[in-house]
Amino acid sequence: MFEAEYWKNKWPFGGEGERDDVPVPKGEVCAKISKLVGLADENAGEYSFGGQADTLPVDPGLFVDSLRTISLPLVEKQVKKLIAKCEKSPYGHNMEIKIDESVRKSWQLQPDQVEIKNPSWEKGLDKLTEIIANRLGYKGIPLQCKLYKVLVYEEGGHFCIHRDTEKEDGMIATLVVQPPSTHEGGDLVVYHYKEEHRHDFGKADGTAAYLPHFAVHYADAEHYLKKVTKGFRLAMVYSICLPAAMHHLRKDPTWTVPDALSVAISQMENESFALFLSHHYTKKSIGDFGCAALKGVDRARFQALEVANSRVSDDKKLRFFIVKMSLKVDICPYGFTCSGRKTSIVLVHR
Repeated sequence: MFEAEYWKNKWPFGGEGERDDVPVPKGEVCAKISKLVGLADENAGEYSFGGQADTLPVDPGLFVDSLRTISLPLVEKQVKKLIAKCEKSPYGHNMEIKIDESVRKSWQLQPDQVEIKNPSWEKGLDKLTEIIANRLGYKGIPLQCKLYKVLVYEEGGHFCIHRDTEKEDGMIATLVVQPPSTHEGGDLVVYHYKEEHRHDFGKADGTAAYLPHFAVHYADAEHYLKKVTKGFRLAMVYSICLPAAMHHLRKDPTWTVPDALSVAISQMENESFALFLSHHYTKKSIGDFGCAALKGVDRARFQALEVANSRVSDDKKLRFFIVKMSLKVDICPYGFTCSGRKTSIVLVHR
């Protein structure tokens, strides 16, 4: 049916306008829905945030293999012994795992090499995870926080701009906890469109050496770690994941956007429209969790549509599909180059 509509020029995408023009839906009802869905963005939560980790104890009580408990901040003599237990940090490129210090320079410990002996750490981490859930827009949902790696940075340590891969099923974000560390440089910079979020982990106010700090960003956010120019930096990296039973969880919507959306949906005829997704998703994540895998603005917008759709009569209800759109531009004989783009969308059709 979609293919037939495409050839009748009824497909919800158009090719009119200049390269930098912002797509605008055609039709009065679709334009109204577009504006209303945009109002749901305030429920999307924050893209990246951080600061002092008030819920965590100063010292996690790190114990690594046969070494004694790691004292903080790290000093050179202890760092050498710690690095002897580590491996160089790799990075992924085109489905390959590589080691190249011009791209990434740090040392890493696996979770099974590390024991956290301070009993207050897990309790504090649970409280921090609840705060993170609220700020990401997952209030009331028990997100899970799983230790992924412990990283050690010497002078010259860094990581070029990249996106994290999903290390765990249902992973939505990355949490970086920096216990007390004495170093210069090593800021974490996260990009959201043209906006830059910079995390200095307490260096600016002089608390980096005395208190733990944290930073959170969505897993698919572009980010990089600036070069450590002096001293040593310790970081505990966690994966923030949806609970396995996510599809059974529903938030109690108290906002009014769905009310207006349900009226607009009821006015639609035999139409379809597409909602482009802002985040990147893996096939496995969508396969395992479906629409529950959506995050940030994607999740807020879809929830608004989903709640609104539940309030209209059966003959007016929309059907939702998660699809991948591929755009292909052929090379022409006049010197233009070929370009392409793949992106995920939620396709809404009646």
